Amino acid sequence: MTGAGWTAERLGDPAGPLLAVFVHGGFWRARYAADTIAPLAEACAASDPYPWVWNLEYPRVGMPGGGWPGTARAVGAAVGAAVEAAGGRPVVVIGHSAGGHLALWAAGEQARAAGVAGGAGPAAVVSLAGVCDLRAALGLSNGAVRDFAGGAPDDAFHAAASPAERLPLGVPALLIHGDADANVPIEQSRAYDAAARAAGDECELIELPGAEHFEVVDPAGRAWPVVRARLEAIAAG
Repeated sequence: MTGAGWTAERLGDPAGPLLAVFVHGGFWRARYAADTIAPLAEACAASDPYPWVWNLEYPRVGMPGGGWPGTARAVGAAVGAAVEAAGGRPVVVIGHSAGGHLALWAAGEQARAAGVAGGAGPAAVVSLAGVCDLRAALGLSNGAVRDFAGGAPDDAFHAAASPAERLPLGVPALLIHGDADANVPIEQSRAYDAAARAAGDECELIELPGAEHFEVVDPAGRAWPVVRARLEAIAAG
């Protein structure tokens, strides 16, 4: 890990028209790593608009610095570094499952920081079967949210850590979720989409009929063409 607690495998063209940051999932747990989203990151680097791609690794529950707030702060620092490295080019943050939570959280934090400093934040955030609302996710994956919080989550934790309770994020969001997802129910994205738009954020939800949790990170699945088209549109301005 770097001094800020994260590393990134860098793929594709450093001079590409945008920088795509990938954040893997795994319910914030140490046993899941960046290889789970690597095929999608590799497909992104090899596809038009041929962006520069960073596939992040970050501390997780069971590792030094993992859990709340260290995990989120590490991803936030990585996204901030990506915005700086992009040098004015668009940055898109793409996360899967718990990585969707981290992508939304970090994009919002960077947008707020950019607003204060008068700089640029991420151009967009993509949540693939993301955990958007930690309060509503308390029953998922044998207490994953409790493990992430380091104990029973209270209102202060949810207010600070849950994207659904930090709206508006100030970043356009694309949510893609399968309606057959048994790991993270599609209601996570449905409720977040409605709340984000009500709060004034630009948000779009695309539901994939019959799709389960991992189709959305399969380069041969139905989510990737949608993400690629969004990246092409952002690159084209």
